[in-house]
Amino acid sequence: MSERGTSRRNVLRGAAGAAAAASITAAGGNTSAQAHRGHWAADTVVTNGKVQTMDRKGRRAEAVAIKRGCIIAVGTNREIARRTGRGTQVIDARGGTVLPGINDDHLHFNGFGFEASNFGFTGPRIYSYDVATPTAAQIAAVIAQAVAEAPAPDTWIRAGGWDGTRLDRLPTREVLDPVSGEHPVYMSDISHHALAVNSKALQLAGITRETADPSGGTIERDANGEPTGILREAASGLVTAVVPPYTPAGVSESMDFAASVLHSLGITSLTDPGVNLEQVELYRGKILDGSLKLRINLMIRAGQTAAALEETLNGLRPLRDVDPRMLRVGEVKVLADGVPTDAQTSWLHEPFLDGRNGHLLTAGDTDAERLAALHAIIALAASRGFQVGTHATGDAAIDAVVAGYLATQSNALRHYVIHGDLSPEPTLQLMAANDIGVSFNPTIKHVYSRFFDTTIGPERVDYQWPFRTALDHGVKASSASDAAVVTPDWLIGVAGAVTREGFDGKLGGIEQAISIEEALRSYTATPAWQDHAERWKGVLQPGYVGDVTILSADILQAHGSEEIMGCEVVGTVLGGEVVYDSSTSSAPAALAGAAKVAAYRHQSSVACSSEGAVCCCRAHEEAMAGQRV
Repeated sequence: MSERGTSRRNVLRGAAGAAAAASITAAGGNTSAQAHRGHWAADTVVTNGKVQTMDRKGRRAEAVAIKRGCIIAVGTNREIARRTGRGTQVIDARGGTVLPGINDDHLHFNGFGFEASNFGFTGPRIYSYDVATPTAAQIAAVIAQAVAEAPAPDTWIRAGGWDGTRLDRLPTREVLDPVSGEHPVYMSDISHHALAVNSKALQLAGITRETADPSGGTIERDANGEPTGILREAASGLVTAVVPPYTPAGVSESMDFAASVLHSLGITSLTDPGVNLEQVELYRGKILDGSLKLRINLMIRAGQTAAALEETLNGLRPLRDVDPRMLRVGEVKVLADGVPTDAQTSWLHEPFLDGRNGHLLTAGDTDAERLAALHAIIALAASRGFQVGTHATGDAAIDAVVAGYLATQSNALRHYVIHGDLSPEPTLQLMAANDIGVSFNPTIKHVYSRFFDTTIGPERVDYQWPFRTALDHGVKASSASDAAVVTPDWLIGVAGAVTREGFDGKLGGIEQAISIEEALRSYTATPAWQDHAERWKGVLQPGYVGDVTILSADILQAHGSEEIMGCEVVGTVLGGEVVYDSSTSSAPAALAGAAKVAAYRHQSSVACSSEGAVCCCRAHEEAMAGQRV
């Protein structure tokens, strides 16, 4: 972290007169003034901050008071001091920015927890290795090390992070077989829309030259028609179906780890896309017992047909026993197309540079059949009262999704496009007119920089994630990490959205840059709207929940990526409860998360490593279908 960030580690401090070692204190003394305050006293106050309320008027303040989980006052230090009583926790922001709790509206929570902790599981143990290297030979060396460390001859070797846009050759079974022996090997690429596996894994999955490509997926083959070990999109599921499952205890522990890391990053709300019914029950249990201190919005995985979705929705049990402000299940996650990486599975109006093109990933053998299936899924979800979020990266896929939304005439449900990489400008205008939102990924923009120049070309790379165009037309555009594809550190996303600068310093369409204030809104007020929660979270004003993120510096005074990322989360408050304090926290997960963020911010040779990466839409959904990796 920057020297400035490091020097502000003790920013959370007590009221004047408190011991220097204290980070958060209760106001002391039985003064008559305190006695008279009585019921006016807050449980927690944040003072001396640059408070960005994120309300529509962009009002700013110095301090915030919280009582019984909700904000009761926002104003000057003097005004909020009158809300300080005998038992009030006082947090001194020391001039740092104070924001509503950060809301990451597309974060694969379980997957992030597994990968970030390099989790091991009971039963057949599964280890995770980082293969974010520039050559296939280096990947082979990592797998050889994994084999040497494996506890049994048939242990699954799991790895992730390879990137076909940067490798000298793809990590096919010809690369993996000589070093893996009898160990099945399973390696996700950086986007998690492709797998690389060895011959043993192909054998266990029953994949041969006779195996047909599944709907929405591709088994890559060599000149003789033999599978190479590279599986794209839905074909990944043929292998994930035979990988040993996670245990419920392992899933729960990974969630605890992930929550601790997210707290250290100032994140208080998230949307977990593409969960199954078993996961819904796990979330329910952890919210009810108080062990999961995050506001969770869940998206039910749709599958490839309306019939599959209907079966899932028929099995969904209402959450009548859970606080809806802590757990919501009101959305359906649909997968329209793939990604614009070397996999080239995005569906484009104009093909990739080499002439290839993707297509919709819903069921069907033709574009017309797949389009009908997509629209049937959307119509069914809307008819059951569910908001729909659809993964769509290519412009043709985005147009197809928006057409499906418009056909339902269900604007009040606030359907939205997930990723929206190449959203056409006329389509953005339609979206704005019909309250259709979009969830962009500025952190991925920073991570990938200009690597897609070789697949979609420089002009489309400059336009990719068109934030400025979307906002200018009135589209409600939020920001999300898609963690753990990349780190959930939203400050990197703010830097990416504001500067359009990649990790390597290369610019990617400066005309689509937005202001710091607009970027902050995309992580606070706008995702609250997307969650149908704009009346109770995402803004710092009386009556809203007391979710607060405190930074070490005034981010509005930051210039350039380094200064924006040099800001540091020093405190996180959820419903008035301090869940992270940088000056006192010793939680292993939070410390590990902070270390990985610091390492990421200082990377210069590798854009993204699997230390902070795991499942994106397709692979995550398949992996978690049976809680499998």
